[in-house]
Amino acid sequence: MNKTVQWIIWVLALVAINIPTISIASFSLFGTAEGTSIFSIDYLIAAGILLLGNIIIIQLFLAIRKGRYQGFIFGLSVAVAQAIALYLIFVLYFTVWLIIMGVCILAAFVLLIKTIK
Repeated sequence: MNKTVQWIIWVLALVAINIPTISIASFSLFGTAEGTSIFSIDYLIAAGILLLGNIIIIQLFLAIRKGRYQGFIFGLSVAVAQAIALYLIFVLYFTVWLIIMGVCILAAFVLLIKTIK
């Protein structure tokens, strides 16, 4: 798989993961009063949601830059599972999506550490 295809897949994964992630992060700001400082806990929670959602995107970016095809494929499979779990949040109110998201975030951390080394 050449680099161009990998970058196209990366952009698709970026969009697929960030659409529900931004929705969930903005939902966490609904209770914030007008005029609240940007350094409040509400904004910290929203930033944390965005960061946790994009760990696998960072891993995919580093895998492409370092030319690690196997790391890219592993990261892509985690990104697909994470995107499915994020979209299940809006459909299911069970804990299935929570389990999938927890596994995806742990796998993303492990893959990110392996890619950096």
